[in-house]
Parts: sequence; structure tokens; C-alpha cells
Amino acid sequence: MNAVTQASLTPQRPFSKELDPTLCYAFSGHKEASARLDLMIKHRTLGVLTGEVGGGKSTLIRRLFASLDPMTYLPIYLCCANLKPREFYAGLLEAVGVEPVYTVAKARKLWQEVVRSRSAPGEKTLVVIIDEAQSEAMLLELRFALNYNMDSAALFPLILVGQSELRKLLRLKKYEATLQRVGMQYHLGGMSRDETSSYIRHHMTVSQTEKPVFAESALGRIFAASQGLPRVVNQICTQILLDAAARNLEVIEESDVVRVLADMDRQRGLTN
Repeated sequence: MNAVTQASLTPQRPFSKELDPTLCYAFSGHKEASARLDLMIKHRTLGVLTGEVGGGKSTLIRRLFASLDPMTYLPIYLCCANLKPREFYAGLLEAVGVEPVYTVAKARKLWQEVVRSRSAPGEKTLVVIIDEAQSEAMLLELRFALNYNMDSAALFPLILVGQSELRKLLRLKKYEATLQRVGMQYHLGGMSRDETSSYIRHHMTVSQTEKPVFAESALGRIFAASQGLPRVVNQICTQILLDAAARNLEVIEESDVVRVLADMDRQRGLTN
């Protein structure tokens, strides 16, 4: 479990997505992904971060941005499930204070001029993140967006973040030119059984919630139901704590988890 000193803790709502990224539990997959994200930025490469829904990709990006020195880096975050090239360039140009132009060809040329102008010593390094990066048009456009001076050294890192479908898309023949430019790639999986238990205990500690206590059998049932995906763990544990408060429980047993899971299925219309 991550070491957190009591003096450094401030009350947090347990299993909240608003948790300070510096207090988030870092399991092995997150640690490896963070290390690779750091290398993507250091080497100014085109990087790809994929993972299952609810695997913690957004938390990683929040933590990454929080760690960047604002005097050295200018982070740009674009999130759109069907991002079009014109929207892509408009977002980039607006982020650096340049008035966007309408056509893709002109916007592309203007962006390349901006990138070259920011390559001088003392300029902040751009860090571009495209979240939900499953747009086919954008994947094709990237080979142009990154060609600011033929095959010279990259001037800024660009990181694609998406679900498992992004990995499949990049393997298609028509995206080969983009895939060849990928310098580093990582797929984020869920937590292990032990990591899931540590994650739950960590959230209880950070929120300074001493009761109720999760029995080992309850932790095992939560892992089985969530497959170690942090967002799913958060959803289940939030409902369990509400149920425990209503029942004045001091210890959460496996039977309590089973009851809450059954109720969640009923509420979603999965069972009668």
C-alpha cells in the first residue's frame, strides 16, 4: 500500500474521482504507464496509451499534468470522440494564442509555422494529449501534423489516449504511416487481487474513514466483480458504503457485497 503520512492527509470523499492526483493509489500498471509517459515527453515522441474503460487513464493524465513544470511545459488537452482535423488544429492554435483559420490545409501550415517558431531556447515545450483518440480521420492526419521539417527531431510530444479499439485501429494497413511514427506504446490493464485490496484500503485511509472495515472475503468479491478496474471498484465501494451506513455496519462481509451487487444489477435492469 502507498505510504501516506497522517499529517499529509486532508479529508476526502472515499472513492471520489475528484481525489487529488498526488494522493491516488499507484498500482504496478499505473507506475509503468507513468514511467513511459515521462519518457514520451522526455524524447518528444508520438506515444500511445490505451486501456480498458475505467482503467485509470484519466487519472494518469491528471497526474502527468500536475507533475509538469509550468515554466517549462505548456500542456494541451483535447478530448473528442470524433475529433476532426480542423477541430484538432483549431484547439492547438487557440491553446498557443493564435487565431485559427478555417481550412485544414491552411491550419496545418499555420501550425507547422507555430511549432518551428517555438523551437527556440527558452520557449515552453508543448505537450499535446488527444483523449478518446479513436477518430480515423485524425489518425490519418497525424502523419502531416508531425511533419514539420521532414525527418528532423520531434519538437514536441504528442500522446494518443484511447480504449483497446485504438490498438486495433493502429494495426490496420492504412494507418501504417502513423504507426511507424509511434515511439512508445503502453496498454493499461486492471489491478491484481492484492492491488485491489490495497487500493480500497488506501482510499479509506486518505478519506480518514475508519469504519466500516472491509473483510478479506468482501475484498475478494469486489475484485471478482470489478476485475480490478479502478472506476468499477469506486462505483461498487461507493454503493457498499451507502448500504453500510444505512445498516450501521462496522464490518463489511462478503454477503454484504453480494447483496449490493445484486441491487446494482436490479437498478441497471440486468435482473428482476
